[in-house]
Amino acid sequence: MTGSFRTHWEYTTADVWEVMATHEYAPPDLFSDLFDAIEDFLTLSTPEAVLEEIRNDADKAREAFLAIKGSDFVSETAIVEFLEEAHTIIDNYDITGYAEYLKLLLRGFIRKYNLRYRLDDPFSLRFLLPGSFTNLYLELHRMNTANAHLGVLLQDFEHAFDSYARSQNPVDLKTCIAKASNYAEGLASSTNGRAGTLGALCNQIGDWPHDKVKEALQNLYKFCSDYPGIRHAGDPSGTRRDLSVKDSTLICLLLIGFSGYLSPNVDEQFVLGA
Repeated sequence: MTGSFRTHWEYTTADVWEVMATHEYAPPDLFSDLFDAIEDFLTLSTPEAVLEEIRNDADKAREAFLAIKGSDFVSETAIVEFLEEAHTIIDNYDITGYAEYLKLLLRGFIRKYNLRYRLDDPFSLRFLLPGSFTNLYLELHRMNTANAHLGVLLQDFEHAFDSYARSQNPVDLKTCIAKASNYAEGLASSTNGRAGTLGALCNQIGDWPHDKVKEALQNLYKFCSDYPGIRHAGDPSGTRRDLSVKDSTLICLLLIGFSGYLSPNVDEQFVLGA
């Protein structure tokens, strides 16, 4: 998962916890209290005898807490919940500015490593959608490793998008949208076991939560087919305006986003990233 705490947890030692521990008014029991709290969020529990020893030895508590890896947590959500609990613990010390210091460090950590979160006041970590879309894109790349044809189609789209971003030429814009629709069509064809048009293939896929969702993609495909110069000569009578920069991102985002419905092999939990 991209932009996750789980894959960046090791960096919290230097960027967050060690800094908190060296604060002028840091309590001696900081790591003992943090380790006691983190236990509820780890996959494996610590034996009670060891836990009792850690509670009563600040140095061992520090060593044990800083040895925890991102993979030791039950899930990404568990890390988020622990961090929110850690803020409560630190706030309860009632040390002026100490809880705000944690907030400052964590916001800096999120920016530094471009994590998929926003930290809202008083202290709530919010999952943000861009992280899930990035995970979907990574998941499509993973699936493409088993299908060279799909790999080529996605590479074609990436090349076309890069070309348009550099040139901002209207012809490159149409090519970019066409290549995104080609990838969606290729993925649907792979799922269905035979080639076909994206509009028709949508009727063969049974994962739609509602017919209107299916029809939304079919209408988007119809736009790609009817707008002059994207997939076909098209019908100029239906054109309301020339394509613009926003169409290069929004239409391609929709086409790639809809790809999540077009294969049963998409790992939904990975995409959500929780």
